[in-house]
Amino acid sequence: MKYIYLVIILTGYIFLSSPNRIALDSTFCEINLNHLLGCDRLGRDIFTLLSYGSISTLVIAIPAKIFSIFFSLFLSLISYTSGRYISLIINSFSSVFLSIPSLLIALVIIYSFGKGFEIFLISLILSDWAMSYETIYSKISELSNSGFVYVSKNFGGTDSYIFKKHIIPELFPLIKILFITGIPSVIMTIAIYSYMGINFGSDYFGPGLGEQISFSRDYFDRSPLSIIAPVIGIFLLVNVFNTKNNKKIKTINEPI
Repeated sequence: MKYIYLVIILTGYIFLSSPNRIALDSTFCEINLNHLLGCDRLGRDIFTLLSYGSISTLVIAIPAKIFSIFFSLFLSLISYTSGRYISLIINSFSSVFLSIPSLLIALVIIYSFGKGFEIFLISLILSDWAMSYETIYSKISELSNSGFVYVSKNFGGTDSYIFKKHIIPELFPLIKILFITGIPSVIMTIAIYSYMGINFGSDYFGPGLGEQISFSRDYFDRSPLSIIAPVIGIFLLVNVFNTKNNKKIKTINEPI
Protein backbone atom coordinates (compact mmCIF):
# COMPACT_ATOMS: atom_id res chain seq x y z
CA MET A 1 0.00 0.00 0.00
CA LYS A 2 2.76 2.43 0.95
CA TYR A 3 4.60 2.01 -2.34
CA ILE A 4 1.34 2.41 -4.22
CA TYR A 5 0.96 5.73 -2.39
CA LEU A 6 4.38 6.87 -3.63
CA VAL A 7 3.40 6.00 -7.20
CA ILE A 8 0.09 7.86 -6.83
CA ILE A 9 1.62 11.08 -5.47
CA LEU A 10 4.43 10.97 -8.03
CA THR A 11 1.83 10.58 -10.79
CA GLY A 12 -0.08 13.56 -9.43
CA TYR A 13 3.10 15.61 -9.25
CA ILE A 14 4.06 14.79 -12.85
CA PHE A 15 0.69 15.29 -14.53
CA LEU A 16 -0.90 18.03 -12.42
CA SER A 17 0.11 21.67 -12.23
CA SER A 18 1.25 23.45 -9.07
CA PRO A 19 -1.59 23.85 -6.53
CA ASN A 20 -1.07 27.57 -5.97
CA ARG A 21 -3.83 28.59 -8.37
CA ILE A 22 -6.90 29.87 -6.53
CA ALA A 23 -10.29 29.11 -8.09
CA LEU A 24 -13.01 30.60 -5.90
CA ASP A 25 -15.69 29.33 -8.27
CA SER A 26 -14.71 25.80 -7.19
CA THR A 27 -14.73 26.44 -3.44
CA PHE A 28 -15.55 23.23 -1.52
CA CYS A 29 -16.32 21.43 -4.76
CA GLU A 30 -17.44 17.83 -4.45
CA ILE A 31 -15.50 14.77 -5.58
CA ASN A 32 -15.64 14.32 -9.35
CA LEU A 33 -13.46 13.17 -12.23
CA ASN A 34 -11.62 16.49 -12.37
CA HIS A 35 -11.17 16.70 -8.58
CA LEU A 36 -10.64 13.21 -7.21
CA LEU A 37 -10.66 14.37 -3.59
CA GLY A 38 -12.69 17.54 -4.00
CA CYS A 39 -11.52 21.12 -3.37
CA ASP A 40 -10.58 23.18 -0.34
CA ARG A 41 -11.84 26.61 0.72
CA LEU A 42 -9.86 28.37 -2.01
CA GLY A 43 -10.91 25.96 -4.73
CA ARG A 44 -7.55 24.21 -4.84
CA ASP A 45 -7.61 20.55 -5.79
CA ILE A 46 -6.98 18.45 -2.66
CA PHE A 47 -5.32 15.60 -4.53
CA THR A 48 -2.89 18.07 -6.14
CA LEU A 49 -2.16 19.60 -2.73
CA LEU A 50 -1.51 16.13 -1.32
CA SER A 51 0.81 15.14 -4.19
CA TYR A 52 2.89 18.31 -4.16
CA GLY A 53 2.97 18.49 -0.35
CA SER A 54 4.21 14.89 -0.10
CA ILE A 55 6.87 15.36 -2.79
CA SER A 56 8.14 18.59 -1.19
CA THR A 57 8.44 16.74 2.13
CA LEU A 58 10.53 13.98 0.56
CA VAL A 59 12.63 16.50 -1.40
CA ILE A 60 13.90 18.01 1.86
CA ALA A 61 13.67 15.01 4.25
CA ILE A 62 15.90 12.61 2.29
CA PRO A 63 18.82 15.04 1.65
CA ALA A 64 18.55 16.33 5.23
CA LYS A 65 18.96 12.83 6.66
CA ILE A 66 21.81 11.98 4.28
CA PHE A 67 23.71 15.16 5.21
CA SER A 68 22.98 14.56 8.89
CA ILE A 69 24.54 11.08 8.73
CA PHE A 70 27.57 12.32 6.78
CA PHE A 71 28.05 15.16 9.28
CA SER A 72 27.86 12.67 12.16
CA LEU A 73 30.30 10.36 10.37
CA PHE A 74 32.72 13.25 9.78
CA LEU A 75 32.63 14.23 13.46
CA SER A 76 33.14 10.58 14.39
CA LEU A 77 36.27 10.51 12.22
CA ILE A 78 37.63 13.65 13.90
CA SER A 79 36.79 12.27 17.32
CA TYR A 80 38.47 8.94 16.56
CA THR A 81 41.67 10.34 15.02
CA SER A 82 42.27 13.57 16.99
CA GLY A 83 42.87 12.35 20.51
CA ARG A 84 41.04 12.31 23.80
CA TYR A 85 40.50 16.05 24.30
CA ILE A 86 38.94 16.71 20.90
CA SER A 87 36.79 13.62 21.37
CA LEU A 88 35.68 14.93 24.76
CA ILE A 89 34.69 18.30 23.26
CA ILE A 90 32.68 16.70 20.43
CA ASN A 91 30.99 14.27 22.83
CA SER A 92 30.09 17.18 25.12
CA PHE A 93 28.50 19.08 22.25
CA SER A 94 26.61 15.95 21.29
CA SER A 95 25.28 15.57 24.82
CA VAL A 96 24.14 19.21 24.85
CA PHE A 97 22.31 18.82 21.54
CA LEU A 98 20.67 15.62 22.78
CA SER A 99 19.42 17.37 25.91
CA ILE A 100 17.70 20.15 23.93
CA PRO A 101 14.48 19.32 22.05
CA SER A 102 15.36 18.96 18.37
CA LEU A 103 12.43 21.10 17.25
CA LEU A 104 13.60 23.95 19.50
CA ILE A 105 17.09 23.81 17.94
CA ALA A 106 15.62 23.91 14.46
CA LEU A 107 13.28 26.79 15.23
CA VAL A 108 16.06 28.87 16.80
CA ILE A 109 18.20 28.40 13.66
CA ILE A 110 15.36 29.35 11.32
CA TYR A 111 14.18 32.40 13.23
CA SER A 112 17.77 33.60 13.73
CA PHE A 113 19.07 33.21 10.18
CA GLY A 114 16.01 33.24 7.91
CA LYS A 115 13.94 30.75 5.95
CA GLY A 116 16.04 30.01 2.85
CA PHE A 117 16.61 26.47 1.62
CA GLU A 118 20.14 26.33 3.06
CA ILE A 119 18.97 27.50 6.48
CA PHE A 120 16.04 25.10 6.38
CA LEU A 121 18.42 22.21 5.61
CA ILE A 122 20.97 23.24 8.24
CA SER A 123 18.26 23.50 10.89
CA LEU A 124 17.17 19.92 10.18
CA ILE A 125 20.76 18.66 10.26
CA LEU A 126 21.57 20.39 13.56
CA SER A 127 18.38 19.09 15.13
CA ASP A 128 19.12 15.51 14.04
CA TRP A 129 22.90 14.89 14.00
CA ALA A 130 23.49 14.17 17.69
CA MET A 131 21.50 10.94 17.83
CA SER A 132 23.22 9.62 14.70
CA TYR A 133 26.61 10.62 16.07
CA GLU A 134 26.04 8.84 19.39
CA THR A 135 24.97 5.67 17.59
CA ILE A 136 27.87 5.74 15.13
CA TYR A 137 30.49 6.58 17.75
CA SER A 138 29.26 3.81 20.05
CA LYS A 139 29.72 1.35 17.19
CA ILE A 140 33.18 2.79 16.46
CA SER A 141 34.17 2.35 20.11
CA GLU A 142 33.07 -1.26 19.87
CA LEU A 143 34.99 -1.82 16.63
CA SER A 144 38.13 -0.14 17.95
CA ASN A 145 38.48 -2.96 20.49
CA SER A 146 38.16 -5.69 17.89
CA GLY A 147 40.95 -8.02 16.89
CA PHE A 148 41.43 -6.82 13.32
CA VAL A 149 41.97 -3.24 14.53
CA TYR A 150 44.67 -4.39 16.97
CA VAL A 151 46.34 -6.37 14.20
CA SER A 152 46.25 -3.37 11.85
CA LYS A 153 47.79 -1.12 14.51
CA ASN A 154 50.55 -3.64 15.17
CA PHE A 155 51.40 -3.56 11.47
CA GLY A 156 51.72 0.24 11.57
CA GLY A 157 48.24 1.29 10.48
CA THR A 158 47.37 4.89 11.39
CA ASP A 159 44.03 5.85 12.93
CA SER A 160 42.86 7.46 9.68
CA TYR A 161 43.88 4.36 7.69
CA ILE A 162 42.08 2.05 10.12
CA PHE A 163 38.99 4.25 10.04
CA LYS A 164 38.92 4.28 6.23
CA LYS A 165 39.81 0.65 5.55
CA HIS A 166 38.34 -1.23 8.51
CA ILE A 167 35.77 0.81 10.43
CA ILE A 168 33.78 2.51 7.66
CA PRO A 169 33.01 -0.79 5.83
CA GLU A 170 31.68 -2.20 9.11
CA LEU A 171 29.52 0.90 9.58
CA PHE A 172 27.65 0.62 6.26
CA PRO A 173 24.83 -1.65 7.58
CA LEU A 174 24.37 0.62 10.61
CA ILE A 175 24.30 3.75 8.41
CA LYS A 176 21.63 2.14 6.23
CA ILE A 177 19.47 1.49 9.30
CA LEU A 178 20.06 5.02 10.63
CA PHE A 179 18.88 6.42 7.30
CA ILE A 180 15.76 4.27 6.99
CA THR A 181 14.67 4.60 10.62
CA GLY A 182 15.65 8.28 10.86
CA ILE A 183 13.61 9.58 7.93
CA PRO A 184 10.26 9.37 9.81
CA SER A 185 11.43 11.78 12.53
CA VAL A 186 12.62 14.25 9.87
CA ILE A 187 9.27 13.97 8.07
CA MET A 188 7.43 14.71 11.31
CA THR A 189 9.68 17.72 11.99
CA ILE A 190 8.98 19.08 8.51
CA ALA A 191 5.25 18.54 9.03
CA ILE A 192 5.40 20.51 12.29
CA TYR A 193 7.36 23.27 10.52
CA SER A 194 4.71 23.37 7.83
CA TYR A 195 1.90 23.48 10.39
CA MET A 196 3.59 26.58 11.85
CA GLY A 197 3.80 28.16 8.40
CA ILE A 198 7.49 27.44 7.74
CA ASN A 199 7.72 25.83 4.31
CA PHE A 200 10.39 25.12 1.75
CA GLY A 201 9.55 25.87 -1.89
CA SER A 202 5.97 26.97 -1.19
CA ASP A 203 6.02 29.22 -4.28
CA TYR A 204 6.32 26.10 -6.45
CA PHE A 205 5.19 23.14 -4.33
CA GLY A 206 2.37 24.97 -2.61
CA PRO A 207 1.53 24.53 1.09
CA GLY A 208 3.13 21.64 2.94
CA LEU A 209 1.11 18.86 4.51
CA GLY A 210 1.16 20.46 7.94
CA GLU A 211 0.07 23.84 6.58
CA GLN A 212 -2.81 22.16 4.76
CA ILE A 213 -4.02 20.79 8.10
CA SER A 214 -3.64 24.17 9.79
CA PHE A 215 -5.40 26.03 6.98
CA SER A 216 -8.40 23.69 6.82
CA ARG A 217 -8.99 22.92 10.49
CA ASP A 218 -11.77 25.53 10.82
CA TYR A 219 -13.60 24.13 7.77
CA PHE A 220 -13.60 20.44 8.59
CA ASP A 221 -17.39 20.23 8.36
CA ARG A 222 -17.36 21.68 4.82
CA SER A 223 -14.33 19.77 3.47
CA PRO A 224 -13.18 16.95 5.79
CA LEU A 225 -10.78 15.58 3.16
CA SER A 226 -8.81 18.84 3.33
CA ILE A 227 -7.58 17.63 6.74
CA ILE A 228 -7.91 13.86 6.41
CA ALA A 229 -5.86 13.69 3.18
CA PRO A 230 -2.69 15.41 4.52
CA VAL A 231 -2.94 13.51 7.82
CA ILE A 232 -3.04 10.22 5.92
CA GLY A 233 -0.24 11.53 3.67
CA ILE A 234 2.03 12.17 6.67
CA PHE A 235 1.19 8.74 8.10
CA LEU A 236 1.94 6.94 4.83
CA LEU A 237 5.19 8.85 4.24
CA VAL A 238 6.37 7.90 7.72
CA ASN A 239 5.26 4.31 7.18
CA VAL A 240 7.21 4.04 3.90
CA PHE A 241 10.46 4.41 5.84
CA ASN A 242 9.30 2.66 9.00
CA THR A 243 9.70 -0.93 7.80
CA LYS A 244 12.47 -2.80 9.62
CA ASN A 245 14.04 -6.11 8.83
CA ASN A 246 14.34 -7.55 12.33
CA LYS A 247 16.79 -10.26 11.29
CA LYS A 248 19.19 -7.74 9.76
CA ILE A 249 18.99 -5.44 12.77
CA LYS A 250 19.59 -8.35 15.12
CA THR A 251 22.61 -9.48 13.09
CA ILE A 252 24.12 -6.00 13.05
CA ASN A 253 23.74 -5.62 16.80
CA GLU A 254 25.50 -8.91 17.53
CA PRO A 255 29.05 -8.56 18.94
CA ILE A 256 31.82 -8.91 16.41
